[in-house]
Amino acid sequence: MLYFREREKKKLQDFLAGTGRAMAIYGRRRAGKTELILDHLANNANRDVAYYQCASFDYSTCLRDLTAVLEAYLPGDMIIRSLTSFKDVFTYISSRQTGLRAIVIDEFPFLAKKNENVPVEFQWIIDHGLDGLKLILLGSNLSFMKKQIDDSESPLYGRFDEIIEILPFRFNEVRSLFPKFSEAVDVYAQTGGVAQYVMMYRSCETVEAAARSLYFDKNGRLFQEAGNLLMQGLRDVTVYTRILRAIGGREKTSGQIAAACALDQRGVFAYLNKLIDLDIVAASENPLSAKKSEKRYKIKDNLFRFSYTFIEPNISMITAIGERSAEYILDTSYSEYLGFVYEEIIKENCFDYAVKGIIPFMPETVSKWWGNIKDGNEWKESEVDLIAYNNNKIVVGECKYRNKAVGIKELDSLKKKAAFIPVKNREIYYLIASKSGFTDELAERKDVILIKEA
Repeated sequence: MLYFREREKKKLQDFLAGTGRAMAIYGRRRAGKTELILDHLANNANRDVAYYQCASFDYSTCLRDLTAVLEAYLPGDMIIRSLTSFKDVFTYISSRQTGLRAIVIDEFPFLAKKNENVPVEFQWIIDHGLDGLKLILLGSNLSFMKKQIDDSESPLYGRFDEIIEILPFRFNEVRSLFPKFSEAVDVYAQTGGVAQYVMMYRSCETVEAAARSLYFDKNGRLFQEAGNLLMQGLRDVTVYTRILRAIGGREKTSGQIAAACALDQRGVFAYLNKLIDLDIVAASENPLSAKKSEKRYKIKDNLFRFSYTFIEPNISMITAIGERSAEYILDTSYSEYLGFVYEEIIKENCFDYAVKGIIPFMPETVSKWWGNIKDGNEWKESEVDLIAYNNNKIVVGECKYRNKAVGIKELDSLKKKAAFIPVKNREIYYLIASKSGFTDELAERKDVILIKEA
């Protein structure tokens, strides 16, 4: 079953029914790009969409395999196998009465990345070689696909009438698939909402059993998934692996990462930028800071974050004792890890809170803040989990993922830290999110927005 893709399905159907020539569909691996197409094919009684998935970097092999697919629409045809370019194939197909409405080429980067003239060839195909036929290109190589779509110097720039990015499920979508809030958090923290991985958890008896069999078993399907995905996008993963392990489940500055990896601080940026390009790592600047501060880097993709925090550093133990290793690896540090994920869940939901009126305005920016605060006579570095603001108003918040109710002490601490945030003339609101609710004393307060997620 295809979950939470109604919008994408409609865009695909509208494109196929409309006058557009070309569509691009992209997203990280396992997110559901191919499933979107296969769902359409399964419900398409007319069989008017031909699907081909590139399985080779070799131009001639891909061409031969595509023509083999198209032969089904040209029974007895003796010409198509003799054609020597994609340009010729599309020109020929579009001139024949095949009943085809569209041709889908999945994993287009496989074909194009090693054959530099392919994007130029497909530019010509879109411009001149379709004649009523439609072309849909799919790709999992995010950096390559984004370059084709967004880079004005790319031959395919501006050629797509419709573009769909297939994103992982949002937390609230994952939540709807698992009965307990804590289970949904675990699944989201370990999969990042990537469709195929979430379905793996759904197929197991419990979330805990799923994690043990998928990650904490040398034969588990996710045991080395992150490492394998990394190798598909990079020639040599040695330094990148060190960097990802250094970042782990928290946010780090470039200086901290460089020191942990024994790298020159200037040299580490090239590696970080490549990981950002691959959509594995994200960088953030300190918002509302009075001066330009150093960026912080985090692993954006939760599969990679979980893997490089708990799995990659413990491969030997997992290989040796299997599922029992989870008891030793997921100790108190996992609770800290979940706290970081919970912060992101609350930040992700801020716009929904505004729509529902829980937050009394619609924020333009949602982030976190860090800086120095005065504690007694001493200055110390501190941070606030959440700031959400526009030009006139700001919410300052803390997120507590722990097994006890949050009390007045946390509100007082939040207000103390907020006093050092340069909010300017914005009206300030305070927010506390808690997995386990609030003490009666805090629940009665009117000067704080309380969010209980459970």
